[in-house]
Amino acid sequence: MIKKLFPLALSAALVFGGFLLSSAEDLVIDGLGRLPFPKDVTVTDGGGSALSRFMIEGTHRKNYGKSARAAMWSILTVPPGMQLYPEKAPYPYDSMHMYQIRKTDVRGTYSAGIYVISGTEKDFFHEGHLKAARFWETAFREDAERPTSLFGMPKIQTSEFQALVDHVLSEKKGPSMQVKILKFVPWRAFKNEDGTYRWGQEAKVILTNEKGLSFPLWISANLLKAGDKYYLIEVNGSHAAADQLSNLLLYGFYRMKR
Repeated sequence: MIKKLFPLALSAALVFGGFLLSSAEDLVIDGLGRLPFPKDVTVTDGGGSALSRFMIEGTHRKNYGKSARAAMWSILTVPPGMQLYPEKAPYPYDSMHMYQIRKTDVRGTYSAGIYVISGTEKDFFHEGHLKAARFWETAFREDAERPTSLFGMPKIQTSEFQALVDHVLSEKKGPSMQVKILKFVPWRAFKNEDGTYRWGQEAKVILTNEKGLSFPLWISANLLKAGDKYYLIEVNGSHAAADQLSNLLLYGFYRMKR
């Protein structure tokens, strides 16, 4: 039953904005900084909500990390080498804090969910790869020798990424799902106004679940670092929301006040 309710609850949150806490024009992430947004964008804090607890508890299910759903989110949102759904504690997803951004104009209302997962190297890499941990440790320094693509490897093409997604999902047990990649920009570094760096990956996909129901989904994954803590910020919304909010989000990251 939980497997069926999880995507429905997520969709409801994105579409209807079922959060009851205060709103503001800026997104303030504790320990990281403030992302500025224009006045026509509303930011709602959903931390501690029933939906937030439901999502965290869902990742605690036995073998969730081996499921097709976890594999899909890992490929689309988790930097290579990091482990968001480990078999043993510490569990990075326990730190997840949920927000929603929403913009309304004459054409309609556009919203997206923002999920902030934070933790140290111990949290994200205790079941990950040590080589990757060493890469991410220095990848945010202004004097770092940054490769033009992740780990200096050739940039992956959309068709190659689609083949990777298909292969990984085909090997997973449990309810099947399909992901059609429409747009894909792989992990790369962006320099912010203050000289710090953010790593990001973005995709537009069509997600089809085991019942044959399809959903358009925009996914923006962003990795930042403050001190010894990593902040993985996932943004999920519709394709229409991406058209209205993606540039505002990029501007917010670029002008972020630490």
